[in-house]
Amino acid sequence: MKKYVLVGAGARALHMFAKPMSGEWRDRLHFCGVYDVNRVRAGLLSAECGNVPVFDEFDRMMETVKPDVVIVASADYTHHTYIIASLRAGCDVITEKPMTIDAEKYREILEEERRSGRKVAVTFNLRFAPYFAKVKELLAAGAIGDVYHVVLEWHLDRSHGADYFRRWHSEMAKSGGLLVHKATHHFDIMNWWLDSRPNEVSGEGNGAYRALINLHVIFIWI
Repeated sequence: MKKYVLVGAGARALHMFAKPMSGEWRDRLHFCGVYDVNRVRAGLLSAECGNVPVFDEFDRMMETVKPDVVIVASADYTHHTYIIASLRAGCDVITEKPMTIDAEKYREILEEERRSGRKVAVTFNLRFAPYFAKVKELLAAGAIGDVYHVVLEWHLDRSHGADYFRRWHSEMAKSGGLLVHKATHHFDIMNWWLDSRPNEVSGEGNGAYRALINLHVIFIWI
């Protein structure tokens, strides 16, 4: 079986990756280690997942385990660091969205992927939410016929939505803003629902908040 390690031990890492790997997927892969800059948090994840080994350093985990696949679920601005290091170590990578926060880091990742011959896959958990999965099912079945125009509006509430401004997500240097951290979901859902890619994308936002609270995006398919 292939050996997997996990970088990041937050809630998404725990529920989306660690628990399945140590539970329902344990007969298909070997979950060999977890690293997080917060060792206490990594230890809590480990305790919920069969006491998977916890490492103090990413490089030590890579040297000790020699994994086949690295899962990156750390803060957005660190993704490129772990992705590139993993590719250079000869590993495939599964990373939580967004892959990275700016074009320069994106180009660095693509170049290393080409050079190494390994693969980077980006996960979008929203595809598995029942509501979104059902819409995909209906569209694929032709329930409303051909789609020629889509308008998507996404309103953040004052509970979950406000959380983005209490944590590192509110800092452009760490998240790229909500246009990157949050709207990547929306771009992906539109492409997935329609099984297509837009020829043109334009957008405008309210500059009063650097994280782009108000966002209007237009997709054009030709």
